[in-house]
This record gives sequence, C-alpha cells and structure tokens, in this order.
Amino acid sequence: MSQVGVQLCRVWVTMLLLLLSAPVEGGELCLMRSVLISLQRVQAASFTKQEILDLPLGARPALYCSNKCTLRDWCQLWCAYPSNTPTHCLVSNITVMPTYQETNMADVLTCHTTRPKDLATYANITAGKQPMSDPLRVKENLLDGFYNYNTDHCFLTELSNSDRWFTLDFGQPKCFQHVILYAQVNYLAIIQFNNVQVRVSNVTAVTPPEDFAAYDLFGEFPGAASPGQVVEMKSPKPVCARFVTGHMLYNYYFQVCHIEVF
Repeated sequence: MSQVGVQLCRVWVTMLLLLLSAPVEGGELCLMRSVLISLQRVQAASFTKQEILDLPLGARPALYCSNKCTLRDWCQLWCAYPSNTPTHCLVSNITVMPTYQETNMADVLTCHTTRPKDLATYANITAGKQPMSDPLRVKENLLDGFYNYNTDHCFLTELSNSDRWFTLDFGQPKCFQHVILYAQVNYLAIIQFNNVQVRVSNVTAVTPPEDFAAYDLFGEFPGAASPGQVVEMKSPKPVCARFVTGHMLYNYYFQVCHIEVF
C-alpha cells in the first residue's frame, strides 16, 4: 500500500467514525485485516512502539480500537484483549502480514493489521550466503510475515557481490504492482542498504547475481537508505512474474529486514 493510500484510508475511517453513530460489530474498517497472533509476542517486541489503552465500558472494540489505531500515523496493528470480554486495546507499529501463521497458540488473539495481503509471505526463497557470525539473520526471516524492528529478525548476506542477492519464487507467475523493502533501523542502513535493484522474470536458468541483468528491471533504489526506511517500488501497471530478485550493487554486506509484494 502506498503512503498516499494509507493516508486516504485513515481520512476515510476518521470521517466514517465521525459521521456514523451506529456501532460497528465484527468485520474490519477500511483496509484492516484479521490475523491471529500471540499477545506475548506482540508485547515482547521491545523495539516497537505501542500503547495499551483502557476500553471504555460498553465500547465496541472494532470501532474504538480501530479509531485509536487510525488516529496514530505509526499504528499498523491493533488487538482487543482478553478475547472473551475485552477490557484493553493494544495499538502497535509492529509489522504483521494477514497471512502470518502463529506458532504460540497459548495466548493467541484475533488482531487487525493495516498491511495488505501479499505474495512474499511464505514464498520460496534462495539467497547468497550469510555470515557465520550472525546465525539468526537467515533469509527465511524475510518471509515469515512478522517484523518487530529487531535486526536479528533481518537477513544479512556476506560481503562479496556473489552473495548480495535474494530471489523469491512464487511457483508460477503472479501479478503485482508493489515491491516494498524495509531497511534496518540503525545507522548501518546507509551502507547495508545502498544501491539496490529489484528485477522480475519467468526464466529460471540464470546464475545469480551475474545474470540478473537479463531480468526485467522492476525498480531501483540508487542511494543510501536512512535508518528504518521503507522503500516502496511501484509499477504503473500490474507486472506478472514468477521470480522477484533483489541485488545490492554497493560493495558491502547487504541487509534487508522485511519484504512485501502485492
């Protein structure tokens, strides 16, 4: 979702909440989508911004909590808890995709995320080698549908050009217009996310990254990212492809923390 789209969504929801006096039960307002996630996982995300708000007596969580999230430009997720008789709203900037699959079902909640349904979550991924000194920063971190702004939840490659890449495989051609990449939140983003190209193709027989130039250029980010920058590449019309590649041309370790394709 583009930043303009997010702002229009927030304005639309705010106007709706002001104009309608009838409560909203169930469902989701605007582009918010339901997702199951552990309350413990959300609250333990120490690198995120979040607030816990008291739910007024008689208030409808779907209306009250959605409104509180919408009025905070950093909010990407809201949850009402406990599940049976909610008394609190938790609003957070944590990134959770609608297709995220929770593994800790002990305290799972039905929360609501502003993130779109996408193709990257749980796609197949291949990538260059990662440093042995950073065993947690594996390529699978990019596709689990969850990002809490901890750099150990990112993917880091080795230094050489032969390793500064990743390829998503959707199994068959899929159509999309957006590729979004999240840079890390610390100052190293300026050298670990710098001069990045995204290419697309339906051809499998190439040697990465040397032969990526044979793929169609979807978008590029020619400069150095700022800490925590969300880089959005958008095509003017839908592109249909099986493979999406990312390649950093700058001669340093490549680190990317989250990917969305929709």
